[in-house]
Amino acid sequence: MDLLLLEKTLLGLLAAILGAIFISKLRGKRFKLPPGPIPVPIFGNWLQVGDDLNHRNLTDLAKKFGEIFLLRMGQRNLVVVSSPDLAKDVLHTQGVEFGSRTRNVVFDIFTGKGQDMVFTVYGEHWRKMRRIMTVPFFTNKVVQQYRFGWEAEAAAVVEDVKKNPASATEGTVLRRRLQLMMYNNMFRIMFDRRFESEDDPLFLKLKALNGERSRLAQSFEYNYGDFIPILRPFLRGYLKLCKEVKDKRLQLFKDYFVDERKKLGSTKSLDNNQIKCAIDHILEAKDKGEINEDNVLYIVENINVAAIETTLWSIEWGIAELVNHPEIQAKLRHELDTKLGPGVQVTEPDIQNLPYLQAVIKETLRLRMAIPLLVPHMNLHDAKLGERLGCGSYKGLGVFMFWIGFGLKIIPQS
Repeated sequence: MDLLLLEKTLLGLLAAILGAIFISKLRGKRFKLPPGPIPVPIFGNWLQVGDDLNHRNLTDLAKKFGEIFLLRMGQRNLVVVSSPDLAKDVLHTQGVEFGSRTRNVVFDIFTGKGQDMVFTVYGEHWRKMRRIMTVPFFTNKVVQQYRFGWEAEAAAVVEDVKKNPASATEGTVLRRRLQLMMYNNMFRIMFDRRFESEDDPLFLKLKALNGERSRLAQSFEYNYGDFIPILRPFLRGYLKLCKEVKDKRLQLFKDYFVDERKKLGSTKSLDNNQIKCAIDHILEAKDKGEINEDNVLYIVENINVAAIETTLWSIEWGIAELVNHPEIQAKLRHELDTKLGPGVQVTEPDIQNLPYLQAVIKETLRLRMAIPLLVPHMNLHDAKLGERLGCGSYKGLGVFMFWIGFGLKIIPQS
């Protein structure tokens, strides 16, 4: 009986493999697919490439297969483009066709299957979420409204480092203080709230949950179940932990921030001269029926992930590179002392008059990209990409973008 069951299982597996190969051949006739390493049944290129899809490994593959190539990761097909022209094609020329994001089992949990803005399917909901988030986050008016708060937070970091005598001799772990600064910057914009110190219990709880969310989402531990669905039952424990972390985070956002702001709005109405924080705009959209309560919480989720840690990484790398390149640090200090005066803090209006500072920032972003591959894009319908190379594209392809060696270099001052 056991042998009969085993025989049926093996025959079924063989039939599934042959069917997948046959369907792939049929679909391949519609478009010429990009080149890539030869896949093996079921696993595709996963056993060859491994979990580590970092930009350095993909650079080596691009040297072998060209500026556009295909990776078959189990049942997922990923197109990798590694030139500015192709990246522009994905992001701009065919921005609508490739406007969606590829998701996975873990991101489906953390985003409520696309109830946020970043991972929602391109369409009416995406446009609505984009419009709602533009006014409170992505306008010059917001920059001018909150710049004094940002400048005060930066000044507080400098003062705190100065107050610590060990900083000058033993050094200091700057990340902790910079992390508090970034949380305060974003929570001022979102909720008109800030944390007084690194030991604030609510700050510690928020930071821990956000950190656990990032660890679970960025881990390679769940890739096998995402790439090969028949292995997904082995992820039950991992996905249960993801759901618990998601529930705790959303409940924290709701209890301590969203509901608190609602109470304040119900007891104290804002007049036209008062500054509305981001959550006020978002709650107005909810009250108008444009979005629901879950959408509000997932917007807060997006900002906690996308706006805080990525900026913190870039600041850390910028400081590290200046420490490791004292000659560039000296030139930058010379520009600041000459244009502003010794010890004078940089403010938002000063930046346009500081070309070397701008070059240092751009070179940091080029050399130490927070997300080298960007967040993968996906086409919902059949599309063509890299026509001059004779390539086409299936629908549902994840598109990774990376390009190494392009960008603004630091230009030494004369």
